[in-house]
Amino acid sequence: MVTEVGQGVSWTGYEFRRARMVERLRQMGITRTEVLSAMSAVPRHVFVEEALRSHAYDDMSLPLGLGQTISQPYTVAVMTQLLFARRAINPNLRILEIGTGCGYQTAVLQALGLREIYSIERLRPLHERAKQNLRAVRLLAHARLVCGDGYLGLPQEAPFDCIILTAAPKEVPLPLLQQLSIGGRMVLPLDEGGVQFLWVIDKTAEGYQETCVQQTLFVPLVNDK
Repeated sequence: MVTEVGQGVSWTGYEFRRARMVERLRQMGITRTEVLSAMSAVPRHVFVEEALRSHAYDDMSLPLGLGQTISQPYTVAVMTQLLFARRAINPNLRILEIGTGCGYQTAVLQALGLREIYSIERLRPLHERAKQNLRAVRLLAHARLVCGDGYLGLPQEAPFDCIILTAAPKEVPLPLLQQLSIGGRMVLPLDEGGVQFLWVIDKTAEGYQETCVQQTLFVPLVNDK
């Protein structure tokens, strides 16, 4: 359970709003108990701009600056639920996140009890902000944050059991497919001619199984190369 104290400031005034958010997620089809518990444990308002904290638990994305956003709570919850839809949430699963942003999705993954999380962010200011946010909620211990090109992944740390992208490429990055373990799953948005859809890709010994889930909206994934 996450202690709601960061840098000497009490966050208890947000508990009711977060409880309402979790109930709304339940009504919207988030059924995995562990995911709902993680969403309940992480104080989302810590990860948004101070001027926007009154909207932290509304179901909307919010700007972070630098052309980036924090995804709406439903998007974070549904992607997390999809990531583990076919398996138990084992603490030893190896997770790769592309697009750390402010660190909120990273925090939710840690709140699930996962102990091997790698997260890549290409923008140095956001990379540093995510570290600060995760320290504030005491959820940095098992997250290894990297500033770099997420399109390339982390081949030196592969394979990964789960890969999640929080930015939309125009095609599935081949390096990330190669870094997914047999039996692993990738959840990502894809930009298909200006319209984005959420996809699930399962890697089997025979190849890949791809499933289109729903329309979505993310910032683009930029390839530094």
